[in-house]
Amino acid sequence: MDEKKTAGKQLLLLLIGMLLCGSGLFLFSKQVSVGTYGNGFGSMYGQWGLFGGRGVPGGLVLVPLIIGVVVWVIFPNNFAGKFITILGTLFIVFGVISSVELRYQRSNLYEFVLMLIMIFGGAALALRILFMPDLGSGKKKKSKVDDVNDVLNG
Repeated sequence: MDEKKTAGKQLLLLLIGMLLCGSGLFLFSKQVSVGTYGNGFGSMYGQWGLFGGRGVPGGLVLVPLIIGVVVWVIFPNNFAGKFITILGTLFIVFGVISSVELRYQRSNLYEFVLMLIMIFGGAALALRILFMPDLGSGKKKKSKVDDVNDVLNG
């Protein structure tokens, strides 16, 4: 009977920890705005003064992809065509990601500290329950981390 109470208590604490962490992350995400506030890929270079401060035009990022596809179609067994195509795709993905800007909206200290306590306190509670030694067994109390260490160390 004691094992059932302990297991139920652990499950309840795990769910409370997950709920706290999820609620804190939700409140934190409500304070962050996502947008594109620059010229994308080119604005990153424009801030550094490269290319005359004007940045790289967005269409120029497509040139490596186009060259890679053309080389890949003409020489299908050539590694260079595949490599240039992958590199061009990475340039496009990097350009999109670099154009996204995250801004934390203004909030008071109480709300900010509350969000942090909910996120990290809930995560710590959930992790504590996940890695806590099994209390119901009569054997030596070992945590799941000790079990993983035993498996890794042979």
